[in-house]
Amino acid sequence: MFKAWVPIREDDIIESIKVVESTAFYILEQSYESLFDLYKNQQNLLIDFLSYVFSLKNRRVHFAARGRSLYQGARTLAERMIQLGYNVIYPNLEQFIVYDPTATIIKDDILIAFSTSGQTRKVIKKAHFARKVGCDVIAITANRESPLAKLSSPLPPIVFNPYFKRDKILEKYDPTPFTPLGTTSEFIQLTFSESFASGLKEMQYNNIDPDQAFKVIKDVTTKLIEKARSNLTVTFSKSKEAIESFLANLILKYYSQQTVHFCARGKTFNMAVGPFKMRLDQIPNAFVTSILDFDPLNRPVRKGQVTITVSGSGMAYSIAKIAKDLGSMLISITSYENKLYEISDIVILVPGRKKVVLDQESDWDIRQWLGWTSEFAPEGTSFEVATAALFDGIFAGLANYIGITEEHMKEGHANIE
Repeated sequence: MFKAWVPIREDDIIESIKVVESTAFYILEQSYESLFDLYKNQQNLLIDFLSYVFSLKNRRVHFAARGRSLYQGARTLAERMIQLGYNVIYPNLEQFIVYDPTATIIKDDILIAFSTSGQTRKVIKKAHFARKVGCDVIAITANRESPLAKLSSPLPPIVFNPYFKRDKILEKYDPTPFTPLGTTSEFIQLTFSESFASGLKEMQYNNIDPDQAFKVIKDVTTKLIEKARSNLTVTFSKSKEAIESFLANLILKYYSQQTVHFCARGKTFNMAVGPFKMRLDQIPNAFVTSILDFDPLNRPVRKGQVTITVSGSGMAYSIAKIAKDLGSMLISITSYENKLYEISDIVILVPGRKKVVLDQESDWDIRQWLGWTSEFAPEGTSFEVATAALFDGIFAGLANYIGITEEHMKEGHANIE
């Protein structure tokens, strides 16, 4: 491929890459400290929550969440509960436009609601209705005094502090990380949901009691964060030039308003790619974005555009190859040298995914139709957790280069919900 020089200031890119790294590692440390503060102060509640959820096999479970909390909190926990055999109404992106006719809320159903502020109007509306018709409501929030927290029953709200020891932690990082809006909160929800589900799995599969399962939650949280930190250390060591090229091309597409396409599937999309796309959509003069092979948000691929493909195993190769053949630059994040790696213009390697042979049974769609499910954390999610932190870091580097502040982000945040 012909390489053209672009007007990107090298000194500013170098500084922005420092922000990328600083932010990614800060998010991991902040999440760890906040979660262990939660585990210390609400141990009895979380043990009760384990017992409560374990007993729900004969009751339907609904979720309420919006935005990145829907991707990283609600969907993460919902997917794992489905794997464990619970009767879960899976939260979808169109739920407030076209309701699932099978998702009616009736007496004795359960609603698990995620909201950092506890003030998200649609989440509160759903929780109010659930309580009115006789459902239990479990609130997971960062605001103990919020309307959502006050609707939590029969258990008190699960309340985490996304800024626990924040000032002290930030002293370690230079340049200062950029985590606008609910970035750390949503990452905490992701890590908590994966860890909680692992404790629940051990209760179901190995007959351990809730106290032992709580220890599993803490152990999985530690392993997830430590593994993500280790994976990113390797990534920044071996793929630094690729990260610089990724960032430079994002900047170029921002100023030229060329479409940025995304290609990812399953929990990789929910945990990492979807939340990153949302951030790109929220900044001033926002990116033109597209999700390949997803009709409502799928734009045509043309020359001069970028396709960002995220697939630890490389199973997204077939869609990425079409985008490449249509003239799009292909930037990929994967775990090892595979078919996706071979066709990509820029590759960032994030360890975490095991090697697979790309045959028909490795096709993502077919594996879903066959009922394939991923391993539980920490092994089954180490790629996604590291990539989620990396993307939040890349967004911070992008914001640093362009000059985006949190106030700018608030202006780009949805104001009708």
